[in-house]
Amino acid sequence: MSRKEVVLLVSRAFAACQLATALLELSYLPERLFSMYHHAKLGSLLSDSAADNYFRTYDQIGVLSLIARIVGLLILTVVFWQCGPWVERIVLPKQEA
Repeated sequence: MSRKEVVLLVSRAFAACQLATALLELSYLPERLFSMYHHAKLGSLLSDSAADNYFRTYDQIGVLSLIARIVGLLILTVVFWQCGPWVERIVLPKQEA
């Protein structure tokens, strides 16, 4: 195998792992959205106490960080799947004699 083929194989395998991780993270999104909806609804029924605000904010931060992780993983997937020169330098740097 040539150097280019090895780099392409490794980067595509890494991209596939990142895609699988992104899909796994995506499976947590309904749970987080349901929890956020529940606490938002609960806060509107009850008085606006500090505990209600805490759980609403906690859920919002959790959903936003989960979405950020998914987007980051998908960006990594695309970058490593395309296997540009930057990825080639990272995966298998050229050996100096």
